[in-house]
Amino acid sequence: MPIPRSTVPGIITPAIPGRMASLLLSVLYQLDQTQWLSPEDLFAQQARQLRLLFAHAGQKVPFYGQRFAEAGIDPNAEVTRETFARLPILKREELQAAGEAIHATALPKSHGKRHHIETSGSTGRAVRMYGTEITGLFWRAGVMREHFWQGRDFGAKLGAIRWARKGVAMAPAGSHGESWGPASGAIYPTGPAVMLNIACELHEQVDWMLRERPDYLISFPSNLMALAKHCIDKGIEFPNLKQVLTVGETVTQQARDLVRQAWDVPLKDSYSCEEAGYLTIQCPEHEVYHVQSENALVEVVDDDGKPCAPGEVGRVLITCLHNFATPLIRYQLGDYAEAGAPCACGRGLPVINRILGRQRNRLALPDGSTVFPYFGNHDEYKAITPEVLQFQFIQHSLDEIEKRMVVSAPLTPEQEEATRELMVRNLGHPFRITFTYLDEIPLGPRGKYEEFISKVDV
Repeated sequence: MPIPRSTVPGIITPAIPGRMASLLLSVLYQLDQTQWLSPEDLFAQQARQLRLLFAHAGQKVPFYGQRFAEAGIDPNAEVTRETFARLPILKREELQAAGEAIHATALPKSHGKRHHIETSGSTGRAVRMYGTEITGLFWRAGVMREHFWQGRDFGAKLGAIRWARKGVAMAPAGSHGESWGPASGAIYPTGPAVMLNIACELHEQVDWMLRERPDYLISFPSNLMALAKHCIDKGIEFPNLKQVLTVGETVTQQARDLVRQAWDVPLKDSYSCEEAGYLTIQCPEHEVYHVQSENALVEVVDDDGKPCAPGEVGRVLITCLHNFATPLIRYQLGDYAEAGAPCACGRGLPVINRILGRQRNRLALPDGSTVFPYFGNHDEYKAITPEVLQFQFIQHSLDEIEKRMVVSAPLTPEQEEATRELMVRNLGHPFRITFTYLDEIPLGPRGKYEEFISKVDV
C-alpha cells in the first residue's frame, strides 16, 4: 500500500494529507467495506440516500416537485423498490425541455460550488446540467477505486492516446505531466503521465510508445485494436507495458484477444458518463463489470421498463445519488447493456456482463489504411453554420463522406462550401463531401447517436 502524500512539513509518516486527499481517503475506506455488502444491504444504503435526495428534489427542484406529485409519491417517505419503480423514466428530451426547472433553486452549502456539465454537444442536442464539488469527489473516488482494483503501481508511468484538439499533444513529442492527475496526485506521489493525440497515425503512435515506454496505456478500444494489429503484423513489442486501460467505446472479446496477442497484457475496462461519473468498473478477477452502487443506482430494463434477468439486454437507467444541483432520477442514458448474475469474486455489487454503447469507427483511406477521424471541434462548425442543430458523418466509400444535418434554417451555398473545406482540411484527404438535411438524426442500433459511421468494408 503506497504512503499518502503528507502536507505538513517535517511529517512523512503517518502522513497528514490535505483536504481533498483526506476526503478521498475517507470515501475510499468506506468503499473498501461496502463492496462486500449483500445486494439487499447495498439497496438499503441507497434507499437511505435516495430519501434525502428525493426530499431535496421535491422541495428545491420544480421539475421533480411536479413529477413526484403526478406519480403519487411522497418525496419525504421511505424509498422502497416498489415506490422507486413507480417513478417514470426520465428521457433525454424531457431533461432538455425542462430548462431551468430541472436545476435546484438552492443547494446545501456543504455541497460546494456548482460547475457546468455539457454532453454530446457535437453528436446530438446537448444535455446541459450542473455538478457540485461532491459529485467531483465521487468521480475521483471512482478513478481511485479502479486503480486499486486493478493493482496498479502509482510510481509507474501512465500513457494515454486520447482525443485532443487538433495540434495538441501531436507526434513526435506528445505532452508530459508530472502526475497521473488530480485524483491520484491529490493522495500519492505518482510517476509521470504522457499523452499523444489519437489523431496521430499508427506508425507515429508506435514510435511514441517505443520512446516513452509507459507501464500503462489508456486509449479507445478501436484505436487499440488497430495499434495491436499493426504491432502483430510488424512484430513490434512493448516490453514495459503491464496493462491496457480502455474508455469511451464498447470492448469486444476481439479487442481483449488482440491486446493479449500483441503485447501479452490484460485489458481493463470501465464505464462512465459525464452526467454521473463512474457507473461500472471491470471486476479485478473476471471480465464482467461491477456497478458502482455507492455512486449511482443503475438499472438495466426491458422495453416495458421491467428489470432484465441475467443474460438479457436492456436500456441503462441511472439515478445519481449525490447530485443535488441537477438531480437525475431514472434517467435513460441512451446505452444498452447485458445484465449479469452475481460474480464469483464475492462482491455484492450488481453485475453487468457487457456494455453496448456507441462504437466509434475508424476512417478508411484509399490506400487501405485506417485512422481515427478528426473532423474538427464543435466550435469550428458553429462559427460557419450556427443554424446546424445536429450532425452526423457517414462514410459510404473510400472517397465519399456524407454529412447529415438537422438545421433551423437552410444553409447557403457558401456555408456548404466552407464546411466542405473545413472537413477536407481536418481529415487531410480530398474526400467528396455530400450533404443531407433531415428532420431528425436517427438513433443507432444501440440507441445512441454515433458521430461517425463507416460503411466501408476494410
